[in-house]
Amino acid sequence: MMFIVFLTLSALLYSTSGTSERLFSSDFRAPNPPAVLAEYQASFVQHKWDASGISHIVSGTIYANLRRQRLRMDITYDGVIASSLFDYENANIDGTVPNYIYTLSPTIASPGVCAQYNVTPAYPLFPPNILIDSDAAFTGLATDNLFYSDQQPLWSWGLSIGGVSVTVFLDRNNTAVRIDFSAPGGTFTTTRLFNIIAGSPNDTLFEYPCRLDDIR
Repeated sequence: MMFIVFLTLSALLYSTSGTSERLFSSDFRAPNPPAVLAEYQASFVQHKWDASGISHIVSGTIYANLRRQRLRMDITYDGVIASSLFDYENANIDGTVPNYIYTLSPTIASPGVCAQYNVTPAYPLFPPNILIDSDAAFTGLATDNLFYSDQQPLWSWGLSIGGVSVTVFLDRNNTAVRIDFSAPGGTFTTTRLFNIIAGSPNDTLFEYPCRLDDIR
C-alpha cells in the first residue's frame, strides 16, 4: 500500500503531461524558436550607453520593409529631428550598411543637412526566420511593463549577430517589442517598440531622404 501511495505522489509531483516555459519548473521545456513579424511600423524609444560615460536616449518611429531591404527611423533628440534610412540591399562587403541621414534643427531655423555613412546599425532589419536560422536559445520569460502595465510575460531569445550579443523579447503574437544589444567595450542598447502596426509600410517612406549630390 505504501508503495502504491509513493507512486501516486511521484506521479503528482513529477507529472510529464503538459509543459511550462517557467524556469526551475519540473515540467519546463524550451520552446522552438518561432518566426517573427518582419514588416511593420512602430513607435520606439531607445537608450544606448557605453563604458566611456556616453548615455544617448532617442525616440521616434521605425519602419521596416523586408521586401525593399530598407529600414527607416525618424528620431528626435536634443532639439534635433532626423530621418535615418538604412539600405540593406546595398550592404558593404565588410558588413556595414549605407546610412542616409536628413537632419533638421527647428530651434535655430537652419536648413536641413544631408549626410551618408557606412555603419553597423544599432537596430537590424530582421528576416522572419532570424531566430530559427541563428539557433537562438530560449532564455526564459521576462516581465516588462514600461508601456503596458498589464502586458503578459515576454518570451526572450538570445542570439549572436556579427559578434554582438542580442536578446529579442517577443509577445504572444511573436512580435518583437524589445531588443537588447550588448557589444564589446561596454556598449549596451535597449529598444522598446509600441503602437505596432503589422504589414509592409508604404514604399514612398523608403526613398532616399536626400539627393545624392546634396550629401556632405
